[in-house]
Amino acid sequence: MKKIISFVLSLIFLFTLCGCKDNGNTSSSESVSQTQKGYKDSMTLLYSASDTFNPYDAKTEINRQLCKLLYEPLVKLDDNFKPHYSVASSVSIEKDVCTVVLRDIKFSDGSKLTADDVVYSYNLARASYSSYNYKLYSVESVNAADSNTVVFKLNKFDPYFVNVLDFPIIKANSDKNEDSDSVKFPPIGAGRYKVDTENSVLLQNENYNGKKGSIKKINLINAPDNESISHFVEIGATDVYYSDISDGTILRMSGTKTNINLNNLVYIGINHRNGKLDFNEVRQAISSALDRKKICKDAFYDNAIAATGFFNPVWQETKSLQNIQITPNLQISVENLEKIGYNELDKDGCRRNGNGALRFSLLVNEENSARVNTAKLIEKQLKDCGIIVTVVKVSYTEYMRRLANGEFDLYLGEVKITENMDFSELVTSGGASAYGIKTVTATEENEEPKNETESEVTVTDALSCERVIKGFYSGENSINDVAMTLQSDMPVIPVCYRLGVLFCNENIENVKNSSLSDIYFSIESYKIKKD
Repeated sequence: MKKIISFVLSLIFLFTLCGCKDNGNTSSSESVSQTQKGYKDSMTLLYSASDTFNPYDAKTEINRQLCKLLYEPLVKLDDNFKPHYSVASSVSIEKDVCTVVLRDIKFSDGSKLTADDVVYSYNLARASYSSYNYKLYSVESVNAADSNTVVFKLNKFDPYFVNVLDFPIIKANSDKNEDSDSVKFPPIGAGRYKVDTENSVLLQNENYNGKKGSIKKINLINAPDNESISHFVEIGATDVYYSDISDGTILRMSGTKTNINLNNLVYIGINHRNGKLDFNEVRQAISSALDRKKICKDAFYDNAIAATGFFNPVWQETKSLQNIQITPNLQISVENLEKIGYNELDKDGCRRNGNGALRFSLLVNEENSARVNTAKLIEKQLKDCGIIVTVVKVSYTEYMRRLANGEFDLYLGEVKITENMDFSELVTSGGASAYGIKTVTATEENEEPKNETESEVTVTDALSCERVIKGFYSGENSINDVAMTLQSDMPVIPVCYRLGVLFCNENIENVKNSSLSDIYFSIESYKIKKD
């Protein structure tokens, strides 16, 4: 009944507006101008009514993305991982201390956003099971130096720590507010929009600190499960849809498609305990034989970008240094293999020397279609240079068990590199994802570098990566040193970086610089043509 009454009142209000004369008011003139041009002041998105709008508790991807409209972070990243200040007015890093000065910003209820709110939000982030928790791993403590300054004490010098300060800021304790039935209200944010009283519409936040666009209202359609999401996307009920295509499948929506750069590296992991893979020449040969461009096209359907080095190809800090070829160079592969004596071919075309043939297994999770297809392509590509690979497809549980126990030669993996570009967990001994990387003892780590011989290559490769990365986080080495050492030592073999996809209704204009940090990065510039 309330909805019927609201609808009738809305019609009366609409007819009243139609009968009014222009009184010269600027906002009215702008509204008339927009109407005359045929643009809408609202759009429609999907949400889950059973999920929350608390950014640290939200379980569904659609609600997590909507939260980026409701809450502002200290910093947000554009699609090239370049930081842009939001709640922060400045960020400075001196040794292991990061100091953030805040803008003069109000929450949607009109109250001032302070350093205490940032500290409160940080504590929620660290206590959550969200990606924000993982990204803030290097923080030892946070405190409010004054109402306008937040100080982060880090466990190491991290010049790119600013890139992980994109956790949402909520008003302290507002996540505890609830109605008479003990149902919690959405926390109070300082974002571009706020939730209406029935949690079914997002309204433009009149207290928002930045530019306000022409989209005054966002209507929400309840999509409680994947089946309903698929349905609404396919019939065009939503104006925007985002997916990171993590399972290898993609929903297609009529309209414009924009790729979103993810920092998810797909790579070939190496068991360095395998004597043949011990040699850098073998790893370099495998890398040179890969047709990364074809893998992106045929296995990921162009929803990936070929790796030109270890760091994301779009990141400007190391872009000029990375020179891994994205198409195969079999001449370099053969030269590397012949250098260490693999000069003979057996009846299967497999290269061999006195230590045996270059035959390896390639472990892959059978439940991810894109990675299975990638493994099959790698199998074909490596055969061209005399390396025979057998793809072993297993369930995810079995895949993880074999990785943990070292039961593999090669494996095809994917790792989310945190936006501060820290590779420690993947390529240094003891890292959470460093499967097959040899453990470097404290004694070895403290030894002076020595001239390499073939028998010493494993130790020196491992030490080289270990020392350079450790030196980077002590301020002794540059990010360029890290990039060049990783590419030279090749502890794992980078293949590509995956892309997410953003579909927009073809009537939406001016969609710019959408990013993983904020897929609605430029919503204030959106213009939606009437159907």
